[in-house]
Amino acid sequence: MFAAQEELKARFMDEPIGVFDSGVGGLTVLDAIQKALPNESIVYLGDTARVPYGNRTPETIVRYALECAQVLVERGVKAIVIACNTASAHALDVLQCELNIPVFGVIDPVSREAARTTRNGAIGLIGTRATVSSGAYARALHAIDPEIVVSAKACPLFVNLAEEAWADHEVTYEVALEYLAYFKTVSQTPDTLILGCTHYPILKRAIRRALDTLGLEMTLCDCADATAQVLHDELAQRGLLSLRKTPGETHYFVTDAPAPFAAVGASFMSQAPKDVQHIDFV
Repeated sequence: MFAAQEELKARFMDEPIGVFDSGVGGLTVLDAIQKALPNESIVYLGDTARVPYGNRTPETIVRYALECAQVLVERGVKAIVIACNTASAHALDVLQCELNIPVFGVIDPVSREAARTTRNGAIGLIGTRATVSSGAYARALHAIDPEIVVSAKACPLFVNLAEEAWADHEVTYEVALEYLAYFKTVSQTPDTLILGCTHYPILKRAIRRALDTLGLEMTLCDCADATAQVLHDELAQRGLLSLRKTPGETHYFVTDAPAPFAAVGASFMSQAPKDVQHIDFV
């Protein structure tokens, strides 16, 4: 009996990790997971037919997230990462209640990292309009420390600039200057800045350059890296890390045409997505 249980556990440990997002932004989280957990296999689902999630109602976002999670569960994943700020804000609690495997979002990990990083208790946030207006980051940060001062700025153009692969374009730098100048006007200047959208790690160099020009000294906290670290630590604590000694495989699925996803996704990862397959929910 004991030997059989150990064999089942070992097999489960080598099952893949599921990652889903509304599109390509979650590939930055996937890339960070691949680096932090190179021996894990991963199933990535991009719900590209229904992107973006940010202009949907909370009820619709929860329904989409449940449908994405079900696709991953059917593929035998041992854990799920919601690699989307909007879906994390609205659907994380629901998925954690509905599923009997660990589910991780991107908001809490980077909020904890930012709270550890700040020295003056002031944290800046940049994200999409939907993420900023949801207040999810402010709630997460204040749950850690009610005294933290949060200043948030929506930066909607950053998503399009990232998807155009304009990370080092002068236009991106100029847009970053316009957006980030907001933090010179707040009552307490943040010393830490959360990149609260999975697209934004692509633009780190432009963001850093703009901050330097503005004379703003901020430590950047990346939701991709923070989430990958939390995933590693939690799986290790639960005894769910793969026993595999060789690199894991990643399988890509999208709900719309694979070719545009693969083309755009090439600039979001160290290794471009390969063998992307189309999938329908019905």
